[in-house]
Amino acid sequence: MRSFEPREGGGWTVRYVDHSQAVEGEKRTKEPPLRTLTCDKLVLSAGVFGTTFLLLKQRGHLRNLSDRLGTQFSGNGDILMIAMKCVEEDGGKPRIVDPGYGPVITSTMRIPDRAEGGPGRAHYIQDGGHPQIVNWIVESSYQLQVVKKGLRVGFRLVKHWLRLDRRSDIGKEIADFWSPGDLTSSSLPLFSMGRDIPNGKMSLTDDGYLDLDWRTRGSGEYFDAVRATGRRIAGVLRGKFVDNPSWGLRRVVTVHPLGGCPMGNDPSEGVVDTYGRVFGYDDLLIADGSVMPGPVGPNPSNTIAALAHRAADRLIDDAASTPSARSQPSATA
Repeated sequence: MRSFEPREGGGWTVRYVDHSQAVEGEKRTKEPPLRTLTCDKLVLSAGVFGTTFLLLKQRGHLRNLSDRLGTQFSGNGDILMIAMKCVEEDGGKPRIVDPGYGPVITSTMRIPDRAEGGPGRAHYIQDGGHPQIVNWIVESSYQLQVVKKGLRVGFRLVKHWLRLDRRSDIGKEIADFWSPGDLTSSSLPLFSMGRDIPNGKMSLTDDGYLDLDWRTRGSGEYFDAVRATGRRIAGVLRGKFVDNPSWGLRRVVTVHPLGGCPMGNDPSEGVVDTYGRVFGYDDLLIADGSVMPGPVGPNPSNTIAALAHRAADRLIDDAASTPSARSQPSATA
């Protein structure tokens, strides 16, 4: 979608780029065509950044939008930590946690909030898996380890070629060469989520790009508690606690952005009501994570889906209660 605006007499005019004629692998020689359609009701589900950006961009056509647009952004308390080079209790052998084996997440630890006897705002810690290719990339960056493994395989092959070694099974050395090394197999990424402070604000730059102003210091107490939990986990595993590499710059990485078009009781509190209907525009709805007024703590996908389902049910009920809506097409190209 490129733009949308209210249609005189009700409904919406939507302009979008048509990519239906694109062929995978072929270089585009001209810009794809811009299409226009009209609809009685419009549902935005472009995600936290996409939906908020579209509404900010069209604010000139939507003068009744709440001033809360772009507010209450949250990263859902996400932060990456690593328990590095874990060892067994005897302090010698590497402790094999092998994050490259199995599903991405296999377990979850919940730290309760202060009202439940916890240290502060509630948070969750999950073990983080990743593809084996990540292990190979990390291990290959340590050239000495790669050289040692390669020499071991090469030496064994030469001995076999010279018939100095009658054993024909060199599978173990080859498997060891391609398998994760001690560093990656004994290091565990830790993914956290929780209830940080949703005080981020999105706006448009002078040249029309989306800008986000969100700082970690507003949630400093929360992040300190999460990192303390990460340190305890690393200690139990007898590993070294490593912060997210960008933490020194007071930056975090989130895969669960929320907010930007928060719900509320009225336009002074939010952009949409509890059914995702935009205040001031009953035929405009939002069904994605941007309507979340704050973090939920655990992975928010189920909560977002539940809200979208609720909005869809209400949309259907509203259409069924309007006789004229049943006799008209919902969209016209």
